[in-house]
Formats: sequence, C-alpha cells, structure tokens
Amino acid sequence: MVNFVYPEEMYLFVESIRPFQVRDVGSSKWLEVHEMIIKLSQQATLELAEHREEEVKEFLISRDKLRLLIHEAYCVTLWKTQVLPHLLEIDPNPQATFLIYTVLYHEAALVSLLDVCLYHPSGCETLQESVLDLIDYCAQAVSQVIGLVSMGYHENESKVDVDEAVLTELERQKRDFIYKIGLRCISVLNYLADNVALFHLSAGRRLLVTHDIPWLMVDVLCFRPWQRKTSKGLQKFIDEKWTNVDDVTKIVKPEAQAWFCVRQLLLNAQVMEHYTFNEARCKQLSKLLGLMHETLMDQLPPLIELKMFLSRMTLTGNTAKSQKVLLEDIPQIQEELLKEVERCGGFYQIAQEQDSVFLNKNKEDICAMASRLSKAYGTELLCELEQKLEDLKAEEPKEDSGAGGDGGGEHSCASCQKKAKKKCANCKLVHYCSRDCQLKDWPQHKLVCPK
Repeated sequence: MVNFVYPEEMYLFVESIRPFQVRDVGSSKWLEVHEMIIKLSQQATLELAEHREEEVKEFLISRDKLRLLIHEAYCVTLWKTQVLPHLLEIDPNPQATFLIYTVLYHEAALVSLLDVCLYHPSGCETLQESVLDLIDYCAQAVSQVIGLVSMGYHENESKVDVDEAVLTELERQKRDFIYKIGLRCISVLNYLADNVALFHLSAGRRLLVTHDIPWLMVDVLCFRPWQRKTSKGLQKFIDEKWTNVDDVTKIVKPEAQAWFCVRQLLLNAQVMEHYTFNEARCKQLSKLLGLMHETLMDQLPPLIELKMFLSRMTLTGNTAKSQKVLLEDIPQIQEELLKEVERCGGFYQIAQEQDSVFLNKNKEDICAMASRLSKAYGTELLCELEQKLEDLKAEEPKEDSGAGGDGGGEHSCASCQKKAKKKCANCKLVHYCSRDCQLKDWPQHKLVCPK
C-alpha cells in the first residue's frame, strides 16, 4: 500500500508542527517542519482519493493543530507579500528560486490540510477564536482570485493582462499558487458557513458584515474562475489542474461549494439577523437567479430553497433595518506576527538577514538543498500514485456498466425506495427517483457524501 507517512510516523509528524515567526521562514528548523507538512498533506490527499480512514485529519484535530496551520498560513502570506519583494530588490535575478518556491508551496499545503479537516464539524469546533483569522484569510484569498480573473489571468492563451509578457517565472508560480489557494478557500468558507452555529457570534458578523461573503460569492459565481476557454477547447479546474471537458454544464467542486456557501448563509435565520438587505445587496444577490438554470438545479437540488428565497427577496425589495451594536472579538494571529516583525526591525531588516538563505550563490549549498527537498516531495511516489489514480478513473465506467449503472440496472431510491434512475452527481453512489426525493434526503446524505 502506497504511503507518504506511515502510521508509526504520524504522531511525530503532527506533534512537530509548531508556530514560526516571519524571520524563521527558510531556516533549517522551518524546513524540517515544512517537509513534514508536505508529507502530511500528500498523505491526507491520498487517504481521500482511496477512501481510506482519514488518519491525518484525526491526528490534526485531536492534537489541536488547526490553529497552528492558520498561524503558519498567515506567516507565509506576510513573508510572500512583505519580505519577498525586498529580497528581489536585493537580487532581481536570483540564481536559484526553488527555495522561494518551497515557501509558496508550503502555504498551499497548509490550506489543503485545512480544507480536509474543516469538512468535518469536529474540525470546525477546534478553531475557537482563530476562526476570525481564518475568515479574514479566506476572504482575502478569494478576492485575489477574482482580481486575477478580472485581468484575464486564467485565460492565459487569449486574454492576457499587459504585464504578463514580462512576468518572471517566479511571479507566474506565485500567481498560480494564489489561484489554487483561493479556490480552496471557497470550500473552507462553505464549511465555516455550514457550521457557523458552532462559533461565537463574532464569526457570523465577520462573514456577513465585515466581508459580506454572500456578495463575494456572487462575484465568484459570475466570474467562474474554475472555467476557461483555450485553443484545446473548454477546460475546468478539476483536482488541482485544468482538464478538458465535453459537458459544459458539469458542476465542479469550487462551483458547488460557492453555491452552498451562499445557501447556508442566506437560509440561516439566526445569522441573517446581522445582514441588512439594502438596495445594493438585493441587486447583487438577484444576479444569482439568472445563473440558476434547470441543469444546475438537477445537479444541486438543495438550491431549490435558495431560488425560492431569492425570488421572494426580489418581490419584497429593500428590507433594510437598523443593526444591533455588538461587541466583537478581534483576530489575533496576524496582529501578533506583525508585532514580532516590528520588534525585529521590520520586513526590510528580515529580508537582509535572509539574504544568505534565499539568495545563496554557493553551488554546493544549492545542490544539497535541491536534493533534500526532492526527497521530501517524494516525486517518484507522486508519479506512481498519479498513475494509479488514473487507472482507477479509467476503470470506473466498466464498474458502472457491470453493476447496471444508469444504463439498464435497477436501483432503489434512497428516500422512497421506488425504482431510481438518477444518482447523486457528487458521489455517484446513492440513487433517487426524482429531484424532490434527493432534496428531501440531502440533510442526511450530506453527512456521508464524499467531497
């Protein structure tokens, strides 16, 4: 059985996760933890892909490590936005950029682990006050994706922003990670919206008032960052890569998560007490009605309730009301990191101290570091795993036809037990006779439906 982390190593890897400061990024201790984070992320992805017991998720939640993952994501974000520009001022053309790439990859691995863990309510429960920091982080990440799409970044074969031609390879890598992280953050925001009752009232206000997540998700659904047109045809972002698709109407994970995020917030009467339906918000939300075609409703039946809500909203119009004044908790993680940076002399001082690490010109040191990171990433194992997963996907149609699938075999509706020809578009395991039955069964099925 393929493994990136063996059971006997799991406890050590998870316990080794600890908070670092911005000045520590790239240090030898930071790299040791980075290697463990990468392997844990790969193992968690493998467990999901092969439908194994999610041991990585269980260890991270039980050892209360999710808050540390958020802390580290903020730490890398500050380094990426504040320290890296100073390093590139010192040396605009560094001899080796793979260590910088490593830091960017580190953030993506952290968000991937959060995505896996927060799918489960038990993961959300452990966040406590750090949920405010996570909401801020995700809202910013999703906004950055919208910004990239508005510049035509994802349409890189046709619509390219003016400065794209002169971007360095490093800048392209940086934007690629911003894109992938932002799409994952759509899922994280959906999980937080789905479990908002587990958090303090400040979390609901931060989702609705501070960042106006419903408005943000409408922009996401209108810009459709998971889809692009290329010379090879229409492509959608599936499993972290662009894939050619024949079915234009097929819903991919980020799109479904964005729809469910809006639904969970707007249909939650308790949290919506903090949300004022003024004229601008009503106009923004009403854009969703134009996107809710029949094919979408067939694939995501729970959106029927959302469509009814939006239809009523357009009829009732502006229902603005005075907001209650509440005392709010303040996010702490980024503030504490910034205070420590100030104590160390600021970002430029940190960049000068890290010059010898990230801008090292010694060929022996560069080769040793490259060899170390190559082993940590397990590239040979990744190739083996990717081939195995491709083989499994290739076998799926044969399995469906052998079992009858939708092409002639009989299945029972999970809700009423009548003959069923339709099945859940997500897991493709549970069958229904109609959209009404699927909608009725959704509250129970969503608890076991795989991502």
